[in-house]
Amino acid sequence: MAIYTNKTVSLRREQFLSSWLEFAPDVMFAGLTLAQFEEKSKTPLESRKSILEVKTKLRGLLLARGKADEALNQDLILIAHAIRGNELFGEDCALYRSLGFVPKSERKSGQRRKSGAVGTPAPPYTDVA
Repeated sequence: MAIYTNKTVSLRREQFLSSWLEFAPDVMFAGLTLAQFEEKSKTPLESRKSILEVKTKLRGLLLARGKADEALNQDLILIAHAIRGNELFGEDCALYRSLGFVPKSERKSGQRRKSGAVGTPAPPYTDVA
């Protein structure tokens, strides 16, 4: 049995309507007249149209959400900078830490040390051949 996609079902509907109208406009098939079939077969088309409208609206809402998130992120950055610059709070306070930042007193120096002992000479070269 063939598997029909949304596009092929719509095309088949049009083909059935056209052929029915051309060759047997007054005959009933499966208990339906041509007009009844045409009306009944509009439901999937209307559903597809509604889905398309909702998808379009969703794209607009996603864009609006993205812009709102950007604006909120800017506000969060400004608030964090304001807390850091406030003389009552600063970079080394509980509020700053509770926001997820690392207080100044807990930061590491950033200095990296090489692994292995410093000043250990390399082993001498020996020719094995």
